[in-house]
Amino acid sequence: MAIIISENSDLKLHVVRFEARVMFAELCELGARHRERQDWAATDTFYIVDEGADLSDLTEGKLDVLRDHYRALHEGLDLFLLRRSVWVCRDAAACRVVEYWLKDRHSRDGQGADLMLVADLNDAADLFTREEIAAVHSDIGFVELARLTGAASRAA
Repeated sequence: MAIIISENSDLKLHVVRFEARVMFAELCELGARHRERQDWAATDTFYIVDEGADLSDLTEGKLDVLRDHYRALHEGLDLFLLRRSVWVCRDAAACRVVEYWLKDRHSRDGQGADLMLVADLNDAADLFTREEIAAVHSDIGFVELARLTGAASRAA
């Protein structure tokens, strides 16, 4: 298991959790899901990289391919406001991958997102409310939408 997408429809939030070994193919599948479900791509999202998650398959070249995909996708969205996106990552090796992914991203890059990288979920208070953070902590109100594991992926 590698990528799990959950939604809290009351709070209009998504959580995308990265577990175990995350492969480039799974991130491509996530990108395809976001292209198919543009409402998912426009949602405020917590990206949580679990401790011990292995992102070593995600080279800069592979991430650049995905960056181009997401740039085209986000630039085509008709967003009324900025999306909020926080990445929670504690592992140093995984954080280097996430830092590269977020490099040069900001609210004025044409992709309509305010972004941040934090080591602890509670540090996301600059973008998200305490209620939203507490909901993510407790997982209350979230429903699994999809579990992406490469060829064996399934929708919930």
